[in-house]
Amino acid sequence: MSWMNMLYQTYEHNKQFAGTTDGTAMLSVIAHMTANSHLEITINEAGEFLSASPVEKEDGRILIPVTEASASRSSGVAPHALNDMLPYIAGDYISHVPEEQREKTGKKFQAYIKNLYLWKKSEFSHPKVRAIYKYISKENVIQDLITYRIIELDENNLFKNEKISGQFYDKVMVRFRVAGGNPTAPKATWKDTTLMECYTQYYLSVQSGKKNICFITGNNSVITNNHPKGIVAANYGAKLVSANDTTNFTFRGRFTDADEACTVSYEASQKSHNALSWLAEKQGVLIGMKDKRTYICWNPKGKNIPFMDDPLCDEDDKEEITDTEEGYKKKLAMALQGYKNQLDDNDDIVIIGLDAATTGRLSIVCYDELKSSTFLSHLKDWNETCNWYFTKFTKDKRPYQTIYTPTAKQIIRCAYGTEQGQFLDVGDKLLKEQVQRIYYCIIEKMALPKDIVHALMCRASDPQAYKIKSHYETVLSTACALIKKSKGGSVLMVLDEKNTDRSYLFGRLLAVAEVAEKNAMEANADRPTNATRMQTAFVNRPFSTWNNINNALNPYLQRLSVGSREYYEKWIQDIMCRFKEEDLKDMNRNLKPEYLLGYYLQRKALYTKKEKKEVVNTSENAQS
Repeated sequence: MSWMNMLYQTYEHNKQFAGTTDGTAMLSVIAHMTANSHLEITINEAGEFLSASPVEKEDGRILIPVTEASASRSSGVAPHALNDMLPYIAGDYISHVPEEQREKTGKKFQAYIKNLYLWKKSEFSHPKVRAIYKYISKENVIQDLITYRIIELDENNLFKNEKISGQFYDKVMVRFRVAGGNPTAPKATWKDTTLMECYTQYYLSVQSGKKNICFITGNNSVITNNHPKGIVAANYGAKLVSANDTTNFTFRGRFTDADEACTVSYEASQKSHNALSWLAEKQGVLIGMKDKRTYICWNPKGKNIPFMDDPLCDEDDKEEITDTEEGYKKKLAMALQGYKNQLDDNDDIVIIGLDAATTGRLSIVCYDELKSSTFLSHLKDWNETCNWYFTKFTKDKRPYQTIYTPTAKQIIRCAYGTEQGQFLDVGDKLLKEQVQRIYYCIIEKMALPKDIVHALMCRASDPQAYKIKSHYETVLSTACALIKKSKGGSVLMVLDEKNTDRSYLFGRLLAVAEVAEKNAMEANADRPTNATRMQTAFVNRPFSTWNNINNALNPYLQRLSVGSREYYEKWIQDIMCRFKEEDLKDMNRNLKPEYLLGYYLQRKALYTKKEKKEVVNTSENAQS
């Protein structure tokens, strides 16, 4: 129950925010939950109707008081305590539905008005509750809405098949405003913290369930087996804790009843689930487009921390472009220091992953606890050892190169994705499972899975699989970043002309052939070079394929000026001379992933020297 205890502590540390919103999420009060409202009714303290209006979708999210049963209702009759759907709050709703629906509709209203009456006459009553009870007791809600032209009836005096704020009448959630009274108190019931506190105290006072030792608090309290649903929006109906299977006996062989597994008090369950819902809405990261998995990374005391693969050195808001490894590490250290200044070394960092096993069951697929010093140290190691050059664009669409660490989603989309229009994409199921493996590598400082590195190498070795050039460049850079990580980060990010690794040298040869042929091609030519076309074969049979590439390159070299031709030939000769004698015995064996590093850095070095040469020539011409 460690995860629930951490969530309980999170609620206790942040309970001052309960009932309020920061614009993105709201921490729910005990015995309350968030709901989407569609219709607003305004009354005065005497219980007289004043007005009604549909609620805009962006303003519909509110906090409502609920019972243990109503918070998890799916069918049957289980009224909320104050704000509810029209069939519950309108006594005259029954008069405008078909005969076969009237019995159940009548039960809904009777259950609602009975519960509201008990709250109204309790010691925890509230002026707004008394006003709403007076109004509801008149059983005239539908007639008021008809008069106000909110609801329409057909010729048989039945509801038309119309909607209010996108919902049919039977699904319309109503919220109340009570005008008058204390001018400093909010008129909106869902914003009145005194009303929330009154209901929480009232509901806890009337609970009469079985008491037992709560595994979370250690207190002898009223326990619950009916835990909240709707924890994460992606899997709204799924419950995280449930023990209602008394037919098939899921726990057979372990326990005779659910209480033997664990006992959790209603209060502890509410606080834990409310904290989790709040965190999921506020800072949850969704993986997947339709079949989603939610990951949350947080500090129970509410201190600011980065997510596992947040781009700590994002360039979007920076004036200076990070194009050297030293500059990247400097920015990374500054970013991490900002978090360290807010955290103590022993502060807890919690990571949890949530996914729906079925439509009604939510499972914890990933859970870990670390101290902040360990967490930040692992983030530092990941970002320092897994980074590479990537091409980005300014606001006016000009390309530039910068160094950053690819996110887990980018890694998996590059390793297994295919082009879907303007994007690289991969199926949700594969994306979720593989991203989680990357997350474990980050938080546990584990070695990268070899199959992911191999998949990236294969993708980066097949440039003709991509119609959009930028997709291939992203795949290539991501592959280089992971190859660097797999070697512990000990890779020079500038061309190492003294490196005698066979794969590295072959990668350099491939880059020289590609750049030389491109320079010899006509300016408007838009076709792949021979080096590009043969790259896949080159990886499997490098020596024999190189002979074919070199033979195809000769006619293009003849088109170049003497100086340019000698320049590229010199590069090729210098690289060929660096192969070790033992490599000459088996030059045709498969290349290792490191060939991509040699290919990328050699290509970068050639283009950089060309750009510098053009700049020099331009300045010389200007002076003359």
